[in-house]
Amino acid sequence: MSAGFGAFEIARSGMNVNERGLFSTGHNISNVNTPGYSRQQSVIATGPYIGVSGGKYQIGLGASIQETRQIRHMFLDNIYRQESTILGYWETRAKTFNDIEAILAEPLGSGLQEVLNQFWDSWQELSKDPSSLTARALVRQRAESLVYNINHVGMQLDRLQHDLNSELQVRIEEVNDITRQIARLNVEILKVESTNDRANDYRDQRNVLLDRLSKLINIDVTEMQDGQLAVTCGGYFLVYKGDNTNICAKEKEPGDIFFTPMLEDPEGIELPVKSGIIKGLLESRGEYIHPETPIQYEDFNSLDIVSNLKKRLDYLVNTIVKEINDLHKSGRTLGNTSDGEDFFAPINPAYPIRMGNIKLNDTLLDLNNIVASANGDSGDNTISLQIANLRQLALIQDDKGLLTFDSYYQSIILGVGNGGSEAIRISENQNMLVVSAESQRQSIMGVSLDEEMSNMLKYQFGYSASARVMNVLDEMIDTIVNRMGITGR
Repeated sequence: MSAGFGAFEIARSGMNVNERGLFSTGHNISNVNTPGYSRQQSVIATGPYIGVSGGKYQIGLGASIQETRQIRHMFLDNIYRQESTILGYWETRAKTFNDIEAILAEPLGSGLQEVLNQFWDSWQELSKDPSSLTARALVRQRAESLVYNINHVGMQLDRLQHDLNSELQVRIEEVNDITRQIARLNVEILKVESTNDRANDYRDQRNVLLDRLSKLINIDVTEMQDGQLAVTCGGYFLVYKGDNTNICAKEKEPGDIFFTPMLEDPEGIELPVKSGIIKGLLESRGEYIHPETPIQYEDFNSLDIVSNLKKRLDYLVNTIVKEINDLHKSGRTLGNTSDGEDFFAPINPAYPIRMGNIKLNDTLLDLNNIVASANGDSGDNTISLQIANLRQLALIQDDKGLLTFDSYYQSIILGVGNGGSEAIRISENQNMLVVSAESQRQSIMGVSLDEEMSNMLKYQFGYSASARVMNVLDEMIDTIVNRMGITGR
């Protein structure tokens, strides 16, 4: 009799585990389109056995749910995040090169190269008729156009640098916001799992945040025994259990107007960022070039994009100006009235001539002050011809030796084009790796509706069968209680 009533508990456990399994299946189906959701699975285990009749045989006690586990593979998560970090870096560089190509308007033919060609051509025209005021007016007009374009390119590159610097600040705040949320979820997960439950949905939220963080910055993630995470970047903790360390955007050196990611605690330590969007922004923006920085040849093969480009263009502009000014000062004005002066001048005399700090000498408002001859004679074209021929002379230093101005500028444009093509190619390849890594993750953690429908039917039939067992037991008890011993009444 007692065994019969014990069988009710066995049947009840069967109904319970199948009901719980159906709950997990329903939860999976409900979240089939939820970003970052990991499918859950009810782990069913048999209950303990009890000995009967002095241990001659055993009776099972049904089944129970051990846990509702999350189906996820940390190794695949790490692969995805590593590839995502690299993708963020190259996408940022590709976008910067695209912006630079738009600024330089190359190779569309409407950029600095065309204006420079027109400037040289105007001196060639002046050499044909050195006393012509029309030719002199053309030289001044083309020179004004050249100065405007040089300053305009410089202004746009400055603006691009400042935009990248502002985006860097925004991204640093985004990192801080994510690490704060991860630390908060660490606390929530500890609270839930300390009661031997599983905080699966909290874990999904945390993993989504880690995916976002990994695209911004290179991270290492370590899960501790209590379910909380430690997140580090270059060996420095961004998150440790329920605490996070903020990053601040600060100037690295006095007078530097650009930001560098620094740790708030310990204060003043630069965060060693190696990859991700933030590293891409740092290299795309480059260093701040102070207006008084001397202009000279140096190794321009830095990974910094905008600052490296500005240095090369400043070097080109400064060298062109020096060569033209030296020739212009060596001659005489029309009519031999005075010595020639600098053709180009700095807007701010305290700083060297570079993009953004160049103008025509005010004396050139008088067209007679444009020097075309060595002695001032109206038919002498010595200086104008020498200036026109500057375009053909190898006068500017490059890592390959001396180049003409046109060749040097074309090497700059070629470098921008190659850099952009490389960044686009690598980012496209990297995106395929990220998609592949995500596909591998989803093959493990993703919800399959076909599989869930199969599980749903399995749990439905299991529940119905357990209920049928309970009905049979009820009929057996009814027979014992109400029908046995009534014969002969």
